[in-house]
Amino acid sequence: MTQTVLFIVYSNKYICADRIDGARRYAEKAGWSIQVIERNGGDKPVDVGGVIDFWKPIGVIAECGGGIPEISRRTLGRVPCVYLDDDPDKTSGRGLFVNSDSERVGEIAAKELLSIGYPNYAFAGWRRPRFWSEDRRRAFESALKLHGRACETFRCPEGAGEMTRRERMREWLKTLPKPCGLFAVNDPVGEEVLTLASSSGISVPDELAVIGVDDDPVICERTTPTLSSIRLDFGQGGYICAELLDRHLHDPSFKSARIKFAPVFVTRRQSTRRFAQTDKRVARAVEFIRRKACDGIGAVDVAAEIGVSRRMAEMLFSRFVRRTLHEEIVAVRMERVERLLSNPRQDISAISGLCGWTSTSALRKAFKDAHGGLSMREWRAARI
Repeated sequence: MTQTVLFIVYSNKYICADRIDGARRYAEKAGWSIQVIERNGGDKPVDVGGVIDFWKPIGVIAECGGGIPEISRRTLGRVPCVYLDDDPDKTSGRGLFVNSDSERVGEIAAKELLSIGYPNYAFAGWRRPRFWSEDRRRAFESALKLHGRACETFRCPEGAGEMTRRERMREWLKTLPKPCGLFAVNDPVGEEVLTLASSSGISVPDELAVIGVDDDPVICERTTPTLSSIRLDFGQGGYICAELLDRHLHDPSFKSARIKFAPVFVTRRQSTRRFAQTDKRVARAVEFIRRKACDGIGAVDVAAEIGVSRRMAEMLFSRFVRRTLHEEIVAVRMERVERLLSNPRQDISAISGLCGWTSTSALRKAFKDAHGGLSMREWRAARI
């Protein structure tokens, strides 16, 4: 009979799909079955003891992004557990913990915003105290300090209601020195910042450049303007959880570990692209290419989108972006190729069609030219 591992998620399995997929990749090798248990954001606490009695799992992976108070040694009994997105310090580090590398996230956010060149910076943390929010803030502030920059931080009294919090944030955004680069601790907070900035007459990105974390397309592609965001390797996080669990099962003395999974790239969208400050047509062209490059568009399509001749479009791009329309299209396509290659389950032969190339051979040549002669398989092997 196949052995079962429970994956208990705080939110729902759709939000945690990458984490779950990562755990299942390892489970395939270990001969396990992953059973997902949803807590649904705390509306209906899980009867952990009852679920364990029902499934009789060999282990548990608990996604604790919002906290799962009913998971304890008492409810788990002797069943081993790996905690994902939980604070190791609350148990003095005793246990198996897997978290995003919040320090690296804060550093990347600082690099992105510093590259824009604004003189002022700010941080907006999570709605309630969370260890990962504080870790990201400290890393962001430290990186700015290295460059002689200070950071304005949004602080709201603990226990304040949602309406009070939003009004406090609105007033805080108004008083920030402009122009300003703002790091939102995750995409929901980034969305909130953009909404309040818009209603307050603050221009994004001219006055306020905003970057979030998670790269959730449901949020980032639907905000106005679209939200730049740092993507985390959630699949790797889930894989590491299963790997730690397996190690404990084979060696019960292995009881404590803190492992971090890294951010993998930044998706740059309108909230940090400053072309609008110089020419709105260029901003529109850049966003059109970002959204449509992998659909097979060419320079003529971009020119038609912004209502100018191809020659004029090339002149505008050369002036403000410092490369041709074709170079920008290829850069966006290649970025997606690298993302797809980062997924070990992705069939390499299918990537060209997903990224706008006319043939696999054309992509192979373009990839080698852009990566120092490495093939796609060689590039993937070096990173997975």
